[in-house]
Amino acid sequence: MVYCVMASSLWDYINLFNTIELDTISRDYEITRATSKYGDGVVLARVEGSKTLVYSNLLSSRRALYRVLGVGDDVSAYKKILEAMGNPSKPCERSFNDYFRKVEWSLWDIPFIKYYRVDGGYYLTGSVIVSCIDSVCNASFHRMMYRDEYSATVRIVERHLYRIYSSYMEEGEDTPVAVVLGTHPIVEIASASSPPYGVYELWVANRMLDNGLEIAYTPLYNIPVPVDTAIILEGRLLREHDWEGPFTDILRIADKKRKQPVFKLESVYVNKTMEPIVHAIVPGFMEHILLMGFPREAMLWDTLRKVVDVKAVRLTTGSGGWLHAIVSIRKRSEGDARNAIMAAFTGHPSLKHVVVVDDDIDIDNPMEVEWAIATRFQATKDLVIIPRARGSTLDPSGCDGIIDKMGVDATKPLDKPKELFYKIDIP
Repeated sequence: MVYCVMASSLWDYINLFNTIELDTISRDYEITRATSKYGDGVVLARVEGSKTLVYSNLLSSRRALYRVLGVGDDVSAYKKILEAMGNPSKPCERSFNDYFRKVEWSLWDIPFIKYYRVDGGYYLTGSVIVSCIDSVCNASFHRMMYRDEYSATVRIVERHLYRIYSSYMEEGEDTPVAVVLGTHPIVEIASASSPPYGVYELWVANRMLDNGLEIAYTPLYNIPVPVDTAIILEGRLLREHDWEGPFTDILRIADKKRKQPVFKLESVYVNKTMEPIVHAIVPGFMEHILLMGFPREAMLWDTLRKVVDVKAVRLTTGSGGWLHAIVSIRKRSEGDARNAIMAAFTGHPSLKHVVVVDDDIDIDNPMEVEWAIATRFQATKDLVIIPRARGSTLDPSGCDGIIDKMGVDATKPLDKPKELFYKIDIP
């Protein structure tokens, strides 16, 4: 079934799905419990001590993701994301004051949440941080750990925000930023993608919305933000660093404590046209996995289709939608599977394991994938090992991101009778 639903606001999207409305909940663990309990329902609640609602689990499945994107299958979703990344378009500009009003809030008025007992503090997980330098802007997800009423520590990995922050540091300056909370889900999907440096994710989101996104520039630092956003925090990433973590990451493993930049709050703005609401992305749950992994899966599919006849790709749920991939190909000649393995590691450098199967295997069925390995794989000729390669720091068995990678060719050998490799149908 093809979904062609393009709602006009965040609340329109929330109302598309089954919503479970809770009473006021604690900042400690309750959103994690509720999101786990209610499965594919969107959880909506007010957090004790804050002035806003929170929602969780909007993207609870691939089907929900397709509905938000207005497509019906993987390939259509991949193409929509890739086309937008390759052809971004600048949105219409609006007056900031027409959409937002300044409020005298502290960070404790925002629903910072403790998701797991191991977490080192209270966090924002749905925070999209926007920063600009010269003519380059970037929007990307970064978790924020509550420090005091007017500051938080921000986890920054060595990607585009880190590059902008480093450039300001070299000039002896703090980095102006806007923190976008409770925004359009297409903006979130675009912000979770990885276009080249210099391609602004809001321009990507605008293309995905058929030029329906509108932006405004913040009063203090003139940062372009989407007007369909519940709350904007404006401030600076200081040259000062403080401890951040531990924090439960996408693999449901505690990420280590480390020194990270400090965010200093200067102004809070709430939208005049919508109720204040913040996205609480529960770490390690399906919504986290899809937001982080699906845009990367699209890029992986794009890389693979240039070298083999690829049917389907999955970044597996068990690996956090990040470390392991299953690739289904229409094998034309010996060597196709090995080419697919090498292309997969190129298309997604964080990959640790990739299994390549034939197009008769359902890659969403782990039993079928295991059956293919059991019947079509021989380690002496079908195993690819790449020792001591750069991978993901999410893998706790590695050493600062240096890992061993493995590819498994579980495709049928073409020099043997085909009937040897087909499962007998139930009569």
